[in-house]
Parts: sequence; C-alpha cells; structure tokens
Amino acid sequence: MTLDLLDTPLRVSWRLSPQCSSAVANLPTIAERLVEAGVFQVTLEGRPLAHPAVHEVLCIFAAGGLRVDLSCEGTAAELNSLGSGMPVRQIALDVASCLATDDFTVLSEQLETIRRKGFDPALLLVPRHDNVARIPRLFEFCRVHRVAKFKLPNVGIDVSVKNLSGAELVTPGDLLRLSRELPPDAASGLELEVHDLFLWELFCPDCQDSRSEYGGCQAGNSLGYIDAGGNLYPCASWPERLGSLLDHSVEALWALPARRRIREEIAETPEGCRGCRDLSICHGGCRGLARTFNRSHGSRDPLCGGPRR
Repeated sequence: MTLDLLDTPLRVSWRLSPQCSSAVANLPTIAERLVEAGVFQVTLEGRPLAHPAVHEVLCIFAAGGLRVDLSCEGTAAELNSLGSGMPVRQIALDVASCLATDDFTVLSEQLETIRRKGFDPALLLVPRHDNVARIPRLFEFCRVHRVAKFKLPNVGIDVSVKNLSGAELVTPGDLLRLSRELPPDAASGLELEVHDLFLWELFCPDCQDSRSEYGGCQAGNSLGYIDAGGNLYPCASWPERLGSLLDHSVEALWALPARRRIREEIAETPEGCRGCRDLSICHGGCRGLARTFNRSHGSRDPLCGGPRR
C-alpha cells in the first residue's frame, strides 16, 4: 500500500453522548474546527439527540455545509428531541437494545415514530460475537417494515466508554456457522453498508466489484474519531490519542509525527497476511482491531481465518 497522506480527514465519527465529559460550552469549538478543516461528513454517535448541545452543533455543521449522519437508540429523550427539518442526512436506529430484550414490537414503534418526524431511518448493529447470528432475522424485519438500508459499522475501542474484550469480537467460526444457516437471498433488496470485508463477502457474495475501489484501512487518513472528551483518534478502532480538539486544530493534530507513524504502520503488510491471494482486496482488513486483539496471529483482521492460497 502506498503512503498517500491527506492533510485532514474527510469523515469523522464523534461520540456526542449525554454523559459527554466535555463541557457543553466547549462543543461548538470542536464543531467549528471540523468545519474549518474541511471535513466532508460527520457521524454523531452515543445518543447525540439526548445531548443538550446537539441543536447548536447541528446548526454549525449546516452553516459549514457538512453532511451529518447520527445514530439513535430510540429512547424517549432522543425521540422527543428529534424534530422535522433537522439538518441531518440520515438517522440510523441502533437495534442492540431491542436484541437484548428480544422485543421487536418496540423496534417497530421506534421506527414509526422517527418516520412520523419526516425521516426514513436505516437500522444499525455493531456486529459482535453475541449478536451476529441474529442478523438474518433483522434483515427479514427490514423487508417486512420497508427499511431500505442496514448498517454494520466497525467495532469501536473507546476506553472512555468501556474496556472492549477480544471475546466480544466476531470470530471466523461465527462466520462459518452463520454461512451454513444463511439463506442465499438473506440480504436481497437491502442496501448494505458493511465495514468488514469478511461480513461483506458473506452477505453480498455477488457484489465484490462494488468494493473494487477500497484502498485499505483509512485510520488516520480519510477517517478520524472524536471521543466524548474531545480527543481526536485515527479511528474508533485504533485507540491511540493524537490530542485534544479543545486545544489544537484538526490540521495540527493530523500533521503530528504520530499520525504519520500510524500510516506507515498501515502501509506495511501484516505478518499474518503474507502470501494471501486476496491481500490486494482487503489490505489486512481492520488494522486497529488486528493490532489490538490479534497480534498472536500476525496482526491480521480478527474475522479472517487465515491467508487464502
């Protein structure tokens, strides 16, 4: 992989939760710095609709021309805050809590509440060892309830939220078991946004050409992550703090030697991927999760069962 560095990230995820450790008065500073850096898209996570500063932050982004997506867990505080005409491109309804209670009636009600406010939400699930087998049922829910899009984002490693255990990650064995039970048309008619190549292969076996432009892990290049304290990271899955956006601009943090070192590491082929015929397709997969949880297997993607010969 060549080392082609951007001056600032294009897409940033920001954990804007009600328990945000940054003072409400400081949040416009972070929002304005993202606008000044020319960030193209921001995804707000962590129940942002329940945050007291969300409307001010959204106004700053709208004035700066940023495209905004946000996640919603369907709580009363979030749904009450959601207003028609909010400058939001897409709302993704996180289904994790409904899976925990196995109550899809509540999910249906949340979906209809968001629709009544003028939005057509996607569904979202962060894939984990304990929920990946439930994904086909969620696909069926989408068909029945006319949900057009389903998102399977990367697993974040944000120690300010919780210490993620490697045992929580999806394994190659999980994917093998799922592949044996998955109907061939499980994802038919759905627009999928899937972070991990190995899940993508499972759900979209005939759509590999649509990933042909994928250039590998974008942590610390086109992608960035901001935690609840306003600290900037290369990615939600790469837990190495670059610095605080309360004290520094995005450009200044992206110019640090630490960021370049991260990109140099990503440009190297992981030991566990050497000789794999599909290296040019996945480029080592999710490098943040790999370096954190899979060093014993040569730092290849934790979902990968081994090099393909």
